[in-house]
Amino acid sequence: MRTGSSQRGLSSIGWLLVIVLVAFFGMCAAKLVPVYVENYYIVNGFKALADEGESLKRMSKSEITRRLESYYSINGVRSPQARELEFVQGSKGIIVVNQYETRVPLMANIDVMLRFHNVLDSSRPEECCDAPENSDKK
Repeated sequence: MRTGSSQRGLSSIGWLLVIVLVAFFGMCAAKLVPVYVENYYIVNGFKALADEGESLKRMSKSEITRRLESYYSINGVRSPQARELEFVQGSKGIIVVNQYETRVPLMANIDVMLRFHNVLDSSRPEECCDAPENSDKK
């Protein structure tokens, strides 16, 4: 029997490399997923307002803010920059903009910066939460 030379598999250095890569990507996911989940709830809050239909056009800025703040507090949106809303009065209605950046410390002096831009136009609520194409050009 020649078992020693015919066996193949991952060496201990290979296994160490696999473990390090899995740990790195797991750490990245653990730090970045909560930020994306928070933005998911922000978008869902906008969609809940968009479902109001015609009554959205009649809402005041303070009423929109109050409803979104209530939705955010129920769903755990905690970061202050994610809660900041900007209102633009358009000719056909009000446009609610939620644009923010957040930095997530990854490891040592490496940070990941994430940028989100959510838009709700009361005149076109069916197109909720899609930012304009050229939104990152200033």
